Amino acid sequence: MREILQSKSFISFLILTLLFVVYTLLLVVFITPVTAFDIKIILTVKQIFEFLPLPFVVAVTDFGFSSYFIPFLVPLFVICLYLKKYVTFVLITAGYLLLVPFIQIVKNIIMRDRPDVHLQRIAETEFSYPSGHSLLAFFMGSILLYLAETYVKNVIIKRILFLIIILWMLVIPFTRVWLGVHFPTDTIGGALLGSSIACLVITIIRYFEKPVK
Repeated sequence: MREILQSKSFISFLILTLLFVVYTLLLVVFITPVTAFDIKIILTVKQIFEFLPLPFVVAVTDFGFSSYFIPFLVPLFVICLYLKKYVTFVLITAGYLLLVPFIQIVKNIIMRDRPDVHLQRIAETEFSYPSGHSLLAFFMGSILLYLAETYVKNVIIKRILFLIIILWMLVIPFTRVWLGVHFPTDTIGGALLGSSIACLVITIIRYFEKPVK
């Protein structure tokens, strides 16, 4: 147990959690100037990337937080079953499903309003902080990076997977800002919290299932 508590993943969990708490407190205290800066970023992003088609961006953003993502768990389940990593699959699935109501709880505590309607390309009405899409993208992305690093032995395939996963983790928050449904600081908060929870799940996985050497 001591080895687990001293592991990089658990230490990362503690650091990221602390960063999220401090970041959130600073955001609440300086909400007015931060929001003004956020709006400038949203307007800049919308202007620079105006050429992107709305249906395409909506499809991409939905892959970060909807039933579109569930089919992705099927091949992941097959791989875990093949490797006999049952605990890994259960933790990933349970974490993904439990994070959805957890996000709503955090949002209802912070109660940050969404960007104004005139900034939104699609309608979103619930509270804004943290970004649920960004949280889940960084949660799943961090775990997938761990699995790729642990179980993929081919260096070229591993690098390709890393590139795809990291790109996906970054694109999801970008779509939320482009759509005007989240402030940039919402996506940063989601990324911090999602990465933190992922590190905790990875710590538990490492406790129950020793990585292949």
